[in-house]
Amino acid sequence: MASYYISQEYDVPSVQIWAVLTDFASWPMWFPNLTEVRLPDGVRPAPGVELHAVGASPDEWVRWRVVEWDEPQLLMCEHVDSTIPLARGVQAAYLLFELTDDDEGCRLDVEVGAEGDGLLGDFLVGTTLGMGARRLLPQLVDAFSEHVVRQAASSR
Repeated sequence: MASYYISQEYDVPSVQIWAVLTDFASWPMWFPNLTEVRLPDGVRPAPGVELHAVGASPDEWVRWRVVEWDEPQLLMCEHVDSTIPLARGVQAAYLLFELTDDDEGCRLDVEVGAEGDGLLGDFLVGTTLGMGARRLLPQLVDAFSEHVVRQAASSR
């Protein structure tokens, strides 16, 4: 399985970052290429709950299932289904956000991984995911950090 990660330090405790991270309706403000993320009506996030993420057009979407939810430290989602062409070669994929407190605040680790369908699928997913992840993850973390700052400023 190919996986890629990035970390970012914050000078606030993880509980504050968790609140911003798990506000799924705000993900399009910081998650590249998303226009909407929604949960089923009236459902709170928990293991087994599915997130429906819409891309640049309504016919581009991805469904993720929450597989781990350990507030305020760990959110892990696995790929369920998608209309994105690369998804046809993906056997399994995940998105992981992990927060760790320290004396000065906390660290956010973001990891994305995927496994292809067979040897050729692994090669294609690894190559494509690698190129995309090396570009996407820094953008994602920078945009998330800017969103955290905006949220903190607006709550004062």
